[in-house]
Amino acid sequence: MLGVILAVIAGGCARSNSRQAQTTAHQSVLERCQRADDVVVRFYYNPAINEPNLAPGPLILLPVSSQDPRLGTRPGWSLYITLPELRSILRVLAQSRLEWRESNGPTRLVVDPFGLPQGHHDSMQVAISCPTGSADTDVKAGSVCPLLSKVYRSLTDAKAREAFAHWTGTVTCVVTNPPS
Repeated sequence: MLGVILAVIAGGCARSNSRQAQTTAHQSVLERCQRADDVVVRFYYNPAINEPNLAPGPLILLPVSSQDPRLGTRPGWSLYITLPELRSILRVLAQSRLEWRESNGPTRLVVDPFGLPQGHHDSMQVAISCPTGSADTDVKAGSVCPLLSKVYRSLTDAKAREAFAHWTGTVTCVVTNPPS
């Protein structure tokens, strides 16, 4: 009798683990990355097609602790924000009904200028990477500023919001809060 009980319990555990693996396999990269501690988001947009030397460069969002002195700072192309803020941005992106190209492996998003995607004058590239996968999408020029405004509103740290607003200004977007 004890052997039967153990077999039933073991079978239940095996089915449970199998269901969990299936659920993970069917989740989008955005859903999987929302749970990751090591996640990166990159926005890249260069609307100045006639001024290639004035390209603002990408904005790469990296998570740090709320006690980290880098929080809200923007050295080079990076902006350091808290992990909860990064997860909030991932939720905004997931709700934006964008068509994502997904990969099961992580992608290196912090690259030198020659490693950036080419030809982003009429769309903004958004890329996400975490240990369980990566995804990227192109946002049409007319949708860039509304999306960046939603991302801006999801930030809670004042320094991070200021640094993000500064970057969006370099790509000719003025981000705003909705009217109260």
